[in-house]
Amino acid sequence: MVLSVFKSGDELFNQGVDLIKRKEYAKARKNFEKTIEKNGREAALAKVYVDIIDACLDQDNPARYNKLAASLGQMNEGFQFGLTEINPTRMALECKLLAERMETGRMPGKAPAQLEERGNRFLDIARKYQTMIGNDAIAISEIVGIQVNTGIKEALYIQALGYENLSSGVVMSDPKRAAELLQNAYACRKQLGEDAQQTLSTINAYSKSVKCWICGRPATGEGVHFLAMPSDISPFMRKSDDEILKSAPSDYNSIYVCKPCYSAISKRSDEIARQYHERAMQEMRAMEARLEAEIRSLSTRISMLR
Repeated sequence: MVLSVFKSGDELFNQGVDLIKRKEYAKARKNFEKTIEKNGREAALAKVYVDIIDACLDQDNPARYNKLAASLGQMNEGFQFGLTEINPTRMALECKLLAERMETGRMPGKAPAQLEERGNRFLDIARKYQTMIGNDAIAISEIVGIQVNTGIKEALYIQALGYENLSSGVVMSDPKRAAELLQNAYACRKQLGEDAQQTLSTINAYSKSVKCWICGRPATGEGVHFLAMPSDISPFMRKSDDEILKSAPSDYNSIYVCKPCYSAISKRSDEIARQYHERAMQEMRAMEARLEAEIRSLSTRISMLR
């Protein structure tokens, strides 16, 4: 067995290529690093191989794909990684788009402006996948071991994310618009073969309009601008034909209350509960003090008897 220290850069490179075919990426990476150190004939390609392996071993890190895209940009000819033929220009584009999608998904914040920015970025990335890759398969996904899609399917998935973020950004100010945006997300997910039942339920909730049973004001957007509160609507009350009764659930076990009324009731309930709690704690501390005094008195009497 010849130690790697005595092998040439070219021998180490060839050995690394064989290790890639066996998917022994960590070992192959060491060989390529030594090829670079020894300035072998394939040192430039070895640098690209190192970056590809780093992406395989750390597939959820967008920085890996940006670095790989830069390395691929310096290659003039295609090459093979394992059994996959690689077009450097095309794969550099795939890496940039993948990194951009990951970075966008990690954008912080849930404020409307942040959700709008994230949603629009997703839609922009989706357009790039659709126009630049189209029906072709995304090769980098196959290499690093994540779900392989065509450009069109990836575009649909990212479009859905974009519309969902935009919907979340406007639901507090315009629930009808939020429902319309979610309709677009629902259409994308159905085209991908997903069930999307949760999305459909949210669309129905955002689209629903009722009148508040307490103040009578109209509200749109169940779970956001109005909520159901448990109640008992008597048979007599069910005979009414007013608009507010029409806003009752069909089982008559609850009523719909707008968010201002609901929050006012909830806050007042919390305040009352807090007052009762504080009163109970005061009485408990007073009881503890009396018990401690009685215990001390009893202890004193026992000591005197002894």
